[in-house]
Amino acid sequence: MAPAPRRARRHDPDRRQRIVDAALQVLATDGVAGITHRAIGTVADVPLGSITYHFANLADIVDVAFETHVARLAERFGARLAGCESADDVIECIVEAVTDDLAAHPNELAVTYELYGDAVRRAQTKRVTQDWMGLAEEALAQHFPRPTARLLDVVVEGLMVHMSIAQQQISKDEVRALLTIAAHAGQSAYQSGTDLGVEVDIDHKFVKPKSRKPQEKK
Repeated sequence: MAPAPRRARRHDPDRRQRIVDAALQVLATDGVAGITHRAIGTVADVPLGSITYHFANLADIVDVAFETHVARLAERFGARLAGCESADDVIECIVEAVTDDLAAHPNELAVTYELYGDAVRRAQTKRVTQDWMGLAEEALAQHFPRPTARLLDVVVEGLMVHMSIAQQQISKDEVRALLTIAAHAGQSAYQSGTDLGVEVDIDHKFVKPKSRKPQEKK
């Protein structure tokens, strides 16, 4: 009996990326706890052997998925801010980055929330999250002094978490108002020389806490 003809291997050069995209979809719908070879294989429509061929283990897949997610966020955020000039324009660009780029895509918002949650437990995810925060702050620092850029980044990070779990979503006008208040407060405090409690170096970076003189007892 002649042997059955060998099945031709499917040419699939994008399989690894499809696995990563499938992992991001699973992260969005079921969280880190839902990441399994079978779940990813079903979404990506690939055999389990392909997943183990490209990735050493599930943690490896999660790491690459989060890295991919952060790279996409940072690229879009940076592109939004790159075309802005005045402070008012930058605020509007940040608003659009939060409301149009992120909040308008529930899956990406859910993955971002998973990113923050997993960063509390896993050192690698914490590093990836810190990379995202650093890239966002750096993009903002092209338009604002470093302390103001950091304040705005904190507001943006908070909005991301809030939007992923809030029962009543924040409107675009509210996002704009919050960012405007933060930008103006940061600028006013910085320019007026208010005691911020930290030293600021020549590059407008926080460097160390100021030493406070003990208050005299009355």
